[in-house]
Order: sequence, then C-alpha cells, then structure tokens
Amino acid sequence: MQGTYGQVEFVPLPPRFAARVRWGSVVVGSSMIAGTVLLFGLTTFLQGVVHGHAFPDTLLGKAAAVLPPLGVLAMAVLVLTCRRCLRGDYLVVASAAATRTALVFTYVLTLVLILGSFAVPVVFRVWRDSPELAAPDLLTTFSTLALATIGFLVGMFYVRPSVQTLRKFSDHPIW
Repeated sequence: MQGTYGQVEFVPLPPRFAARVRWGSVVVGSSMIAGTVLLFGLTTFLQGVVHGHAFPDTLLGKAAAVLPPLGVLAMAVLVLTCRRCLRGDYLVVASAAATRTALVFTYVLTLVLILGSFAVPVVFRVWRDSPELAAPDLLTTFSTLALATIGFLVGMFYVRPSVQTLRKFSDHPIW
C-alpha cells in the first residue's frame, strides 16, 4: 500500500480520515492552547487570592509555575503541525516519523516538568508568607497532565493511525 515519489514515501489514507486530521488537529490544538491559557489565568488568580500575589517568591517556584504550561503549549503546537504530514490524502512517512519523535520527546519532557512542579513546593519553600512548606497546586498539576496526555494521544492518533482506524474510515476494503 505504500508508494514512493522521488525520495519521499507516502501511505494512502482514507479521504474521511485525512479530512479528520486536517480539521481535527486545528480544533484540538487550538482548544489545548485556549485551555492552557485559561488554566494558567485561573491558577494565577487563585494564587493571587491565597498569597496576595500571583507567582511564587523564589525563582525556582516561578519556573515550576511557568514551565509545565509551556510544555503543554509546545504539545499543542505539535498537534497543530500534524497537518503538515499530509499531502492530499497521503501520509508522508518521514514527516510523520519526525512528528512522532517530537511528540514523544515533548510529552516526556512535559511529564518531567509536571513532576518537578509538583515536587518543588514540597521540597523547597517558594512562598515567603507561609513559614512551612506549601502543598503543591493539585488543580494545575492534574489539569496540565490531562491536557498534555490528550495532546499526545491525539497527535499519535493522527500521525500513526492503526489499521483498525483506517478500516473504520475507509469506504473501500483496501485496508
């Protein structure tokens, strides 16, 4: 089922699945960006109410607050770029492989950042207004983890579809 044209290898996709990748990547990527911005705004507002200012006092605390949402935004950009793996109704294998590698790397990096942002307030004192160590922000931790996981799974679904998925979207029994 694979064809080559010059140096690029193509895999034919059912037209309905190719259309799903085209508009679905835009919908999911844009939703992830909007959700991350809204979540970050809500978190900074709640921290401002609790502590009197939006960001932790230490540089490490500020990094722990900002870096996980940036990882999710990077994942959203990768989901948006899943469209570039298509040429018409064909999946470009090299582009899809590069996007898969970038998705895995970004997801693992985001998981490390989320784990770090969870551990930083437990191990270090990042807010000067409380004498003891603070509990981590569970809303931000779990919602950031959920957004990153959704982006990873959707991106992998688009650039590495299973045969069962291709059969589901196909009008012809070539799969």
